[in-house]
Amino acid sequence: MMNSEDVYLKIINSIYLTLSRATGTMPFGGRHYLEEITRGVGEQILKDYGEECKLESTRPSDICKAYFNALGYLVFLEEGAFQLEDEGNSVLVTMSQEHCIYQSYCRRAQEEGLLFYCPRLGALQSALKNALGLEYSTAVEFEPASGVCHGKVFPVKRRLRTEMMHFVDDTLDIAGERAVLFTKDVYLSFLVAVNEYAPFILQKVLFDTGYRSFLNIAREAADCYKIPEDSLQVCFEEMKNCGIGRIELVSLDASAGHAVLRCYQSFEVAVVEGMELYRTPRVTCDLLRGQLSACLTVILGYPIICEEMQCAALSGEYCEFHAYPEEENEGE
Repeated sequence: MMNSEDVYLKIINSIYLTLSRATGTMPFGGRHYLEEITRGVGEQILKDYGEECKLESTRPSDICKAYFNALGYLVFLEEGAFQLEDEGNSVLVTMSQEHCIYQSYCRRAQEEGLLFYCPRLGALQSALKNALGLEYSTAVEFEPASGVCHGKVFPVKRRLRTEMMHFVDDTLDIAGERAVLFTKDVYLSFLVAVNEYAPFILQKVLFDTGYRSFLNIAREAADCYKIPEDSLQVCFEEMKNCGIGRIELVSLDASAGHAVLRCYQSFEVAVVEGMELYRTPRVTCDLLRGQLSACLTVILGYPIICEEMQCAALSGEYCEFHAYPEEENEGE
């Protein structure tokens, strides 16, 4: 028969495993909410036992050590089960999994390929935010052969807008702004209406809508990340979270303003599939074409135009876009 301590550990690991399974199916903010939960537990412990946390310096590793020492009397972590090392404002954490109470959750989450945030690192994330006033996030890799976890607690430059979704009173709020969700039928109805009354402007309207809608997101990404590929990846994550599709950067020549991008599972392709919206088969992703053009224009620093060269609405598994400087495109 299991003793009470084993039962409590099993319950704790089962709770975190269930949370990982549930948040992984959430269309908005699953990763953000799971991180908030792991960090929130640490914040509550700090509130309850913060007076035991004696800070001797503001070095990130010393702050983490003080937090662990404060919890030592709770027997949450055996002495010598971890190592801490500073890397700028980040902390590298090496932990022995056999001493960790969350090892069952960790292993099962990895086996099932679930979203995962280490509760141990989430606690350190809270400790660092509480001491330094900075937003932190975490990442961890596990070596099954050695039984060692290599974690990192690092400052966050920017969080995805689409992961910060909440209900405020009776309204939907994304990153502090009022939002509304449109179904495929609503979007299709919009396309049909514009096509019926002014078919010659439909492409222009969709492109311009996509372009304007992603200018601010691209600006935020460009401000946070100086490497174009990193900034673009942020934009692609926002698009994916919005349900637009999964974007892949095939190639990028930043100096020349040339890029090749692919979109898998394009929302615009799904909308027109089986519908006789156009008289002849044609590429359909004008909204996405505008979004990609805006992202590249802002991030590269001069006007870029994306053209859809291949569309999954016609054939293939993906839509492919080629990007060029606007002046080069006009000269063709």
